[in-house]
Amino acid sequence: MSLSSPLRGGLIGCGFVSQYHLEAWKAVANARIVALCDLDPERLERAGRIIPGKAYRDAADLLSRETLDFVEICTGPDSHRELVELAARHGAHVLCQKPSAVIRSDLQAMIRSCALASVRLMIHENWRFRPWYRALKREIEAGTIGRPIRLRLAHRDTRALRPDGFCDQPYFATMPRLILLEMGCHLVDTARYLLGEVETVSATLGRFGSGHIGEDLATLSLGFTSGAIALLDMTWCAPADVARPEWALNETAVEGTEGLLKIQADGSLLRIGLDGTSERKLVPMKSADRVYVDGYSQAQSHFVEGLLQATPHETSGADNLKTMEVVWAGYSSAEAGQLIRLPGDPK
Repeated sequence: MSLSSPLRGGLIGCGFVSQYHLEAWKAVANARIVALCDLDPERLERAGRIIPGKAYRDAADLLSRETLDFVEICTGPDSHRELVELAARHGAHVLCQKPSAVIRSDLQAMIRSCALASVRLMIHENWRFRPWYRALKREIEAGTIGRPIRLRLAHRDTRALRPDGFCDQPYFATMPRLILLEMGCHLVDTARYLLGEVETVSATLGRFGSGHIGEDLATLSLGFTSGAIALLDMTWCAPADVARPEWALNETAVEGTEGLLKIQADGSLLRIGLDGTSERKLVPMKSADRVYVDGYSQAQSHFVEGLLQATPHETSGADNLKTMEVVWAGYSSAEAGQLIRLPGDPK
C-alpha cells in the first residue's frame, strides 16, 4: 500500500516516557499524531497539552475509528505483543517502545504478525541515532583508529538508591528482570551498531537498592564475530561521572589498532593516537535544551522516512531480535555462571 505525506499516526500509552516522544514528533517532517490513547484520563489530558489529538481510552476503539498509517506504542513491555498484533490487524505500521518484549516468543510473534499483515515493525532504539554515536560510527568506518579492538560503554544513575527513584515509572519496582532488560537493550543495540554482531555473552547481575525486586546493576562482556570485545557496564546505584545523563550521553570509548576514540561530556570526540597525541573532533548538535529530545526525533524521522521511501529500518523487529538475544543470553549467563554462545538456549 502506497503512503502519502503527511502520515497520520496514533500514540498508545501516555505515561512518563511519552512526553519525550510527543515533543519529538513536533520536529518530525511528513508525519503528525492525530490520536492519543491511555487508560488514565489524567495522562491523556497531559499528553493532549503537548500534541492535541482525539483522545481514546481503548486501543481497539482508536484503531477501529481512526484511519491511521501508523501507531507508536509507548506502553510497558508486557503489553507490546497484544498491541502490535492489534495494530497489524488494522493495517497500521508500528513503532514500538523498547524493550520490545520480555520473552523471545512474544517478539517473534510481533515480527510474524506484522509480516503477515504486510506492515512494518520498528523498535524505538534511539541511542544509536544520537549525534555522537553517528559521528563515532563514521570515524570507525573511516579507519580513524584502525581495526576496532574493544568498546567500553557505561551507564550510571542513582535511581535504585533514591526513595523516589521509580516514581516516574512505578512498574519498574515489580519487574523481576530490570536494568539489563530496560537499559541493557540500549547499550547492546549501540554496541551492535558500532561493532557488528555478537557471538558470545558473559554477564554478572546484582541488586543493591531496596523497594524493587529486579537487578539494578549488570556487567556484560561481549565477543563479536569480528574478534572485537565489549564491556557494557550499567548501574542504577552510582552517580554519573564523565557523562551527561540529561542528554542520554554515556561514557563511551572504542580502542583500535591505531588509537582510541572517546566521547566527551560535550558530545565531541577525542582521538588519542598510539603516540599519545590527541585531537578533538566537534560534533554538531541541537541546542542544549533540545539534545535529549532530538535523539527521539531522529529515530522517529528514520521510521517515517523508511515508510515513505520504502527503505529498511535500522532497528526493525528482526534486527531488534538480535539485540534482545544478547539481553536474554545475559540473563542465562548470570543464572548459569557461564559463557553463552549465540544463538542461545530456546527459553
